[in-house]
Amino acid sequence: MKFLKHYWPSLLVVAVIVYATLFPDPLPDEPAFKIPHLDKLIHAIMFGGMAGALAFDYQRSHRSHSLGHRAMLACCVIAAAFGLVIEFAQEAMGLGRSGDEYDFVADCAGTIVAFFAAPPAIRAVLRKK
Repeated sequence: MKFLKHYWPSLLVVAVIVYATLFPDPLPDEPAFKIPHLDKLIHAIMFGGMAGALAFDYQRSHRSHSLGHRAMLACCVIAAAFGLVIEFAQEAMGLGRSGDEYDFVADCAGTIVAFFAAPPAIRAVLRKK
């Protein structure tokens, strides 16, 4: 129960990612505007956001010590590993979605950005409370 209390925002992010990546056609077939490689950008944002949410929840629940490189790296590795699992699940489920190694590369790119961008943002947000 303590885990749910501290990590509910991260769990919400995970639920949105599961819906967006595993349910068949969560978005319309034809977007209102076309941006090249938008899918990869969305993957980077989702999994970088997941790493950031995990780090935020970790820091929020462990206020006594600062978010270090090891903790942030662990959040990024968890998010990237989840991205890899999602790609295998998409391939295995056969619901019209397919696994894509470039989606996983985008997931990892998002977590790399989060590794550097999340800690100062988290410190700034939690300092204001």
